[in-house]
Amino acid sequence: MKPTIQTVLLAMLGVLMTMALTSRSVAGPEDAPKVPRGVHVQSPKLDPELVRKTKEETDKAIRRGEMLWKDRQLGTNGQSCNMCHPNGAATHPETFPKFKQQFGRVVTVQEFMNWCIIAALRGDSREIGSEDLTALEAFQAYANRGQVMEIGVPGP
Repeated sequence: MKPTIQTVLLAMLGVLMTMALTSRSVAGPEDAPKVPRGVHVQSPKLDPELVRKTKEETDKAIRRGEMLWKDRQLGTNGQSCNMCHPNGAATHPETFPKFKQQFGRVVTVQEFMNWCIIAALRGDSREIGSEDLTALEAFQAYANRGQVMEIGVPGP
């Protein structure tokens, strides 16, 4: 009896799975480098000028985002992001992207911030990726740094 392609593929899959499960060379989580939490390791090959420029531009976006976060002119009703979320609190950027009932789908943090500007602050829509939304996202992420990434966790 001649083996079918499915029989041969299943046999090969079985051999490969057995090899993977019994191999001592398969890396597990315990083999990951031990990096202190909150420390980002940059490649030593990165150009120092790129590292400097990245920090400078990111810091600038964070400062602009903080100004926008507290700006009562972001919308038309005299409210600011900071009035409901002092210093970026209770915004949970570490849980995005996630399903939001207001959209009926999974959205990014910028999409949800834009919704809040429109609905809560009665402001004008911003383009996703705009300087305003990117600055707001930078501040929000900075204010919530150190949180464990838990994409999709329900909540505000």
